[in-house]
Amino acid sequence: MLLGKYLPLPAPPPVPSSWDEVLGSPELHSNDWVDHQLLAAVRSNAVGVLVTEDLRIHRKAKRVGLKERVATVSEALAMLQSLRDQFARPPPAVEFTFAHDMDAEDPFFDSLRGDYPPFSEWFRKCQMEHRRCWVVRGHGRHLAALCLIKEEEGVLTLKGRTLKLCTFKVAPEHQGRRLGELLLKSVFEHVAKNGHAFVYVTAYERQGALIAVFEDFGFQVEGRTESGELVLVKRMKTGDTTEVLTPLDFHVRHGPPAMKFDVPSFIIPIEPRFHHLLFPDADSQLSLEPGLHPFGNGLRKAYLCRALTRQIEPGASLLFYLSHSQKAVTVVGVAEQTLVSTDVDELAATVGKRTVFSLRDMQALCSNGEVLAILFRQAAILKTPILLGDLCRHGVLNGPPQSITTVQQGGREWLRQRLGL
Repeated sequence: MLLGKYLPLPAPPPVPSSWDEVLGSPELHSNDWVDHQLLAAVRSNAVGVLVTEDLRIHRKAKRVGLKERVATVSEALAMLQSLRDQFARPPPAVEFTFAHDMDAEDPFFDSLRGDYPPFSEWFRKCQMEHRRCWVVRGHGRHLAALCLIKEEEGVLTLKGRTLKLCTFKVAPEHQGRRLGELLLKSVFEHVAKNGHAFVYVTAYERQGALIAVFEDFGFQVEGRTESGELVLVKRMKTGDTTEVLTPLDFHVRHGPPAMKFDVPSFIIPIEPRFHHLLFPDADSQLSLEPGLHPFGNGLRKAYLCRALTRQIEPGASLLFYLSHSQKAVTVVGVAEQTLVSTDVDELAATVGKRTVFSLRDMQALCSNGEVLAILFRQAAILKTPILLGDLCRHGVLNGPPQSITTVQQGGREWLRQRLGL
């Protein structure tokens, strides 16, 4: 039997009883029961990362706090690649261009024609109307990723300026590089700059992986089209709802860049070499070449250090201070979770999809004691960095930060005003 080729897990750990309220209590040996057994093995560190294409398991993992340790096949391949000392060839830059700048016969469009027979005619119309789009190109200018947009007003029940993402796709051979998040960076910056109230996209239920990406960034299902597609809407404006959200949920729902700043805030010094990798879009020297590495492409990132602080909670404001060179706060983020560990395997399993560090780097960090891993979301790249002199004059810092520093109330209020939050 094929089963005999696989290494069984001795003494599988039990499923926590607390999961019954979150995931339900399935029948013995049912599909759901098997799912819960697999996730329990992850929770108990019997395995490092669970690799599966079953989107149902991914959704369950998110509900029990194991999202970062459950990966798709493409994410797992990218994770293994990112943990090596040598990085794969980077994808090229994002371009903001027109539909007529793309070759309609590019193989990239083949699957779209299969899903939507009138695609060729519709795409020709987009070209004639000079529709705008963001693209990432691969070899020979073939498309690696595409986001085609349309400006709308008063559609559905949405009252306000609205941006529709008409086509959003990453080519299968380029998945795992976080090109979808790279495109979403461009989308969110565009709508923030132009005052859109809403962004929406439609997708069929069978496109579960695509839907999961949008839901991770605050899109919510708000109906169906006549053809049966789900309508996923992201509400950029924060004043049209009375819903009470945690600082993290607020940022996910309405940002980036929207965030709550009436929460604990921390200055995090970061060396230029790591800053350039983690925040390539903040580096003027690389501004024409975003997309150098998967962790640079993504909006969800990880920062590792040996700082002693244990006070960073989900939703906390993080201000990254570029040390040695610019000596200024250049990037703002929102904390998702933290991990303190001396176990390199646990560390790699948790941050492997987001980190600048190779496995060798993590081993070196762990050999000297506890490592603090901060998983966070990039909220904004500051067009005008906040220099050290200003930070000191307004009570944010007393001098160049040597480690993670808590911002006191007075300094935090000044930062809130300075950032326009």
